[in-house]
Amino acid sequence: MSEEPAATPRPAAPVGPERLPTAAFSRIEYVSQRLARALQRATELIAARQSISVSEYRMLLILSDHVPRSNADLARLMFVSSQAAHLVLSDLVSRGLVERTPHPDNRRIRLARLTEEGLAKLNACLAEMIAVEDRIYAGMPAAERGLLLSSLHHAAEVLAGGYFGDEDTEREAVRLRAGQRAGSAEGA
Repeated sequence: MSEEPAATPRPAAPVGPERLPTAAFSRIEYVSQRLARALQRATELIAARQSISVSEYRMLLILSDHVPRSNADLARLMFVSSQAAHLVLSDLVSRGLVERTPHPDNRRIRLARLTEEGLAKLNACLAEMIAVEDRIYAGMPAAERGLLLSSLHHAAEVLAGGYFGDEDTEREAVRLRAGQRAGSAEGA
């Protein structure tokens, strides 16, 4: 008796709005996570096409205003540790996409800025990213298009952009995470 080959699994159909849980679909947190995931996946593909990582793309984007920035500034703007920013920055410098120059007032600080090659790499990414953003705006009334970005900025500012400026909340989050890790270790 011969076995039949296993059927190739079909990819899951996307969940349409009519099938989304009403409670989740009506929450800013859920909808923003859904949008963040979609944008993250698009960004990963766009960056990979240019042979850079998402972190490298974001650092190039942050440096695109032509304001030289310290490693500490880059870390804060990328929401990562100084060590993580340093690794990304070092790689971009070694590839000629970013250069570092001495700070005019503090010889211990070096400032990063885009090179022409870095700007070209960023522009290639941005051409594709703009197409993704155009898909978001497609079908939206013109009046709402202008409100989308300003509403997202407002929400980020109200929540202090990830605790920046709210030391009490940040301390509480660190304390609670440490307690959860300790509880997990005891249960293991």
